[in-house]
Amino acid sequence: MREVRLKAIGYVEEGLPQEGRGAGRRGLVSTVRIFDEYADGLLGLEEYSHVFIIWYMDRVERFELRVRPRRLQDAPEVGIFATRFPPRPNPIGLTVAEIVAVEPPRLRVRNLDAWTGSPVLDIKPYDVLDVVPSPRMPEWLRRLLNIDQ
Repeated sequence: MREVRLKAIGYVEEGLPQEGRGAGRRGLVSTVRIFDEYADGLLGLEEYSHVFIIWYMDRVERFELRVRPRRLQDAPEVGIFATRFPPRPNPIGLTVAEIVAVEPPRLRVRNLDAWTGSPVLDIKPYDVLDVVPSPRMPEWLRRLLNIDQ
């Protein structure tokens, strides 16, 4: 298998505290600082309302192939790829975030679940091709997110 190498294009200047959980992101405005050599890549991004932010969960020290969803004692054990939990073989985070402001070299977004200091690997615009109306999800996740059946 070929080795994969990625380099950060910036970092989360203001985000969740290290001990914070992704569920606490609702309404949180975060700042992503893009390195100067990549700041021109933000040109035109203000035309969009949302972006995908791909970031590296640099504080994850282990991985598990099976997990039990937190806070739900009666939830089934599931494979890590059936969750968005951090202890992954490749701890890469993917978040759809609302753009608050594009102020090169900074991008301010709402609902990013990345920790302060986390490396940012890429930013991509979110558009109508990315919308999935009424996605199917397991009952335990609906309970965890307090979503009506």
